[in-house]
Amino acid sequence: MFATLCLSNILLSLTSLPLATAELAESVVTFTESQASRGKTNYDENCASCHGFGLEGFGLIPSLDGSYFSGRWGDTPADELALNVRRMPPGEENSLGENSYTDILAYLLRFNGIAASDTTLPADIVSLGNLFIPEEALGNSTSTASIPLFYNTNGPLFESELLANLSPVTDAMLLNPPVKDWLIWRRTSNNLGHSPLEQITKNNVDDLQMAWSWALPVGANMMTPIVHDGVLFAYSFGDVLQAINAATGDLLWSFQRELDGDVVPDSKKGVAIYADKIIIPTSDMHLIALEMKTGQVAWDHKVDVGDEDGHWFKSAPLIAKGKAIIGLTGRQEVEGGDFIVAVDMDSGEESWRFYTVARPGEPGGNSWNGLSLEERTGGSVWIPGSFDPELNLVYFGPAPTYDTHPLRQPSIDPNVTRDALYTNSTIALDADTGELVWHYQHARNDQLDHDWAYERQILNLNIEGVMRKVVVTGGKLAIFEAMDAATGEYLFSIDLDMQNVVAEIDPSNGEKSINPIAIPELDQVISQYSMPGICPDWLGARNMQATSYNPKTKILYIPISDTCLDDDSGERWQKYPDRSTDGSYGIIKAVNLETREVVWTARRTGPQAAANLSTSSGLLFIGSVDRWFSALDQDNGEVLWERKLDNALNSYPITYQVDDKQYVAVATNSGGIHTRTMRTAANINLPQEGATLWVFALPD
Repeated sequence: MFATLCLSNILLSLTSLPLATAELAESVVTFTESQASRGKTNYDENCASCHGFGLEGFGLIPSLDGSYFSGRWGDTPADELALNVRRMPPGEENSLGENSYTDILAYLLRFNGIAASDTTLPADIVSLGNLFIPEEALGNSTSTASIPLFYNTNGPLFESELLANLSPVTDAMLLNPPVKDWLIWRRTSNNLGHSPLEQITKNNVDDLQMAWSWALPVGANMMTPIVHDGVLFAYSFGDVLQAINAATGDLLWSFQRELDGDVVPDSKKGVAIYADKIIIPTSDMHLIALEMKTGQVAWDHKVDVGDEDGHWFKSAPLIAKGKAIIGLTGRQEVEGGDFIVAVDMDSGEESWRFYTVARPGEPGGNSWNGLSLEERTGGSVWIPGSFDPELNLVYFGPAPTYDTHPLRQPSIDPNVTRDALYTNSTIALDADTGELVWHYQHARNDQLDHDWAYERQILNLNIEGVMRKVVVTGGKLAIFEAMDAATGEYLFSIDLDMQNVVAEIDPSNGEKSINPIAIPELDQVISQYSMPGICPDWLGARNMQATSYNPKTKILYIPISDTCLDDDSGERWQKYPDRSTDGSYGIIKAVNLETREVVWTARRTGPQAAANLSTSSGLLFIGSVDRWFSALDQDNGEVLWERKLDNALNSYPITYQVDDKQYVAVATNSGGIHTRTMRTAANINLPQEGATLWVFALPD
């Protein structure tokens, strides 16, 4: 038997074939159950490597079920489909034998909803021309496969020794990952973005060269690859997950979620891995668990969002206590705001959810200026959470509200505030139940979209002579704050002097006094350019480019964009422009969190678009809008190595090891809203399309 039977060359040309216009035969196509069963065996052996065990195809290889199949083959004579099946594989037509092709045809029909009967499907083409495929019977598949799946042409299931030897990922592994792997969004559940690998050093990083690359689907591939036991899992734009040999770049299997026509795919930050499953968030609001060795669907959970269709997944799931936990984002018109949901990894059923916009009559419900639930919006969760197993707490940071105008005029009720909980807060939830344990609100009643929505890092710091477990996070204003991880007690703030919105911070509790120029008038319409002179502008001094933290040196490395709005023109400018820095919109700041001092600052021409990645060998990898991928010296910010890649680095770089070789991987793409806006501000030319996964290593 052939290893593959790809119908793609034929089916891709079907758009040029006229639909049948002659009178259809009177007899409906029939087949027996035994024909369809034999056909499934033949299909699995010969066709699934291209079209998938779910018949939905992949990329340019069209699906053999669903609307594509019914729209093309419904109400057409059966000989048309049969002839196309028999022309496979390309260049070796009719090589499987007439009966095998007929059985495969019977399986395709049964899979697509036509019931078997006692009448055999004829094998000769003339007889098939007298039968037609009823469109009304198609689309009622009884198959449990509903997800597009593709196997490459390496052969049958488990032929890859690499896949066959994948070990289960345990809770212990997630809490203390193997040095060689990258199992979580920021490698560890405390979101440090730091690797202990040391093969690539300050002394040899200049020898770094491309090991392999892989073309990605066109779009904003804001991905974080996951690596386990030598297999890299890359989740790309368009809901495409690919398993790749992490040492060679060879494709092992691919999966693509088939989306309805009205669902627009969006960029996401990655996937999660647990036990023998890969968990992906889809653009149509499903969490799907795939068998990591095969890509086959283990369970599929549709997140209930009611009648609202304005929700997205933007982050990667967090695994904690056997649950996949992820927050939703929403458009402005989503009534009642967003929530965080936990799905049980064994059953695929929802375990709990926490609403990030407080409900009337519930704790925090009186903080919305008396607005009804339907009038409350926001609380989006863009970024994956963090997890502390000792405290059994997960930490998230909901974004601001979208409709700020109703929060400007205070209520006459003294028991009602305008804080808008739990926006711009750090929230600590019980990992088992989702109940709120504590919250700390960094910015009340945010009118300028200055999110505090980014990573929450769990650290041990010496604070006034006492070791404390703290949660550290920073918002768009580049103000970083620390809270006690167990109680939420405010500990300190570090203002990196990139803003003029906050005039003063109370050192006892973190309360912020707002500069009068940053307070909109009651009737003012807020837009991108309506409040000139504000630093930073709506993009923020920092955004979704995550920081990295070296736990040995206690230094936090922060990617920053120096951008404000001009008082007159509305054009962007730097907060402190001078001859030496004018045009250098990108900044890296190294901050010692114990001394709370800036150790060094490095200017970059291009604004930072990628997350930072630090290693125990003293390297700091960064990526910018102007296509540069660079390795800096952690001690002083000196550039030790850099390469200009094919597009912006709007993603999350990782490093991992296979056998005895360390690799560094990063994705390039046309970028999300931050990259698209900053390339204009900094006058940077980028390709309109193009996305690649680049992997670097030292020469052998």
